[in-house]
Amino acid sequence: MAQVERQKLISKGLIMKGCHVTVLNRYGIHNREKSAGVLWQGNFEGIDFMYASGHPYRESAFLRRNLLKVKGFVNEIRFIIGKSRKQELDAVLISTNEFYNVLVYSIIAAVCGVTSVLDNVEFWTAHRKKKSLLKRIDNYLYDYFAFRCVDRVLCISNFLMDLVKSKAASKPVLKVPAIVDFTKFAYQAEKEAYFLFCGSAAYTETIHFVINAYTLLRQTRFKLYLVTSGSDTEEASVRDAINNNQYKDSIHFFSRLPYQRLIQLYTSSSALLIPLRNNGQDKARFPHKIGEYCAAKGAIISTKYGEINYYFSDQVNALLSDAFDEKQFSDKMRIVVENPKLAQMLGLKSYKTGQMYFDHEVLGEKIFNFIKAHDSAMEFRSFEDSNVLSKQ
Repeated sequence: MAQVERQKLISKGLIMKGCHVTVLNRYGIHNREKSAGVLWQGNFEGIDFMYASGHPYRESAFLRRNLLKVKGFVNEIRFIIGKSRKQELDAVLISTNEFYNVLVYSIIAAVCGVTSVLDNVEFWTAHRKKKSLLKRIDNYLYDYFAFRCVDRVLCISNFLMDLVKSKAASKPVLKVPAIVDFTKFAYQAEKEAYFLFCGSAAYTETIHFVINAYTLLRQTRFKLYLVTSGSDTEEASVRDAINNNQYKDSIHFFSRLPYQRLIQLYTSSSALLIPLRNNGQDKARFPHKIGEYCAAKGAIISTKYGEINYYFSDQVNALLSDAFDEKQFSDKMRIVVENPKLAQMLGLKSYKTGQMYFDHEVLGEKIFNFIKAHDSAMEFRSFEDSNVLSKQ
């Protein structure tokens, strides 16, 4: 998951600055059949982690599952308070999709006298997915009040930064866009004749858009690789869309790949696809995969909406269509088919862009300095000036 990968890379960046980081999960979510052998506590790639419930798996029995949630919540509080009493805790970095969690963790941090930092990566009220009334209320509170509860805020986009500044002008805020470990992409590969899209199967509209844009090319020399995962129903929908397409033999579906295999597919592709829509959700977010696409030295094909405009320009370091339009997007894909040398040049330019703005070591140092800063008003101005990017 992109959110998990983001927290892992933020943690690694902080560790490189001499911090000790523990990733604390309240309760387990893993499936025993699909994820055998998961530990409840340990170290992964240098990062300590712990499931506070003492159990990494999601129990099917309702009573046991909810008792473990209570146990995890109690153990989380004990862990945080215990670390703070030993003076072994400087800050808590909150990564959650629920407002009530932000409120709870910020209160615990305040009681312990440590800095609370919210990692804000989505504008939830813009999501069009059907929700309950309680979920809609929680989304609204998260978008407009969560940043008021914490001491500092990390934002993934200018859209979210502007929202924080408009509602809480004195709140220290730092922009942390897509983040990637470039050392993982040292794998060198010859470019092959295929386009690749990677994203959640829940983005049904986007996946159908990609398939339709590919179909408009009316050729089979360049293949289309779809790397996606989701629920059984969501994945079935993607498979149906492929099977009903006249070019189904040229469209390949991949799911739940090991990360190293995904990197191999990234680095071998002729171009990497990430169409963004003209809506609040896509303008506020910054897909994690854009950083990975840069690290893979692939030509990025996207649309001119949201955060991507601060880092990429059409035919300079990417191919960008003016609108979320299948024909326009297909025309950008056709450039890759007809001019592979240009595509390779754009891939190298995107790599340099990624090194400049998305490298986890560079961002780790910025986050470290941001968390440790003392004068909120002064640091707010300096961090804003150094991290809000603009073509102008």
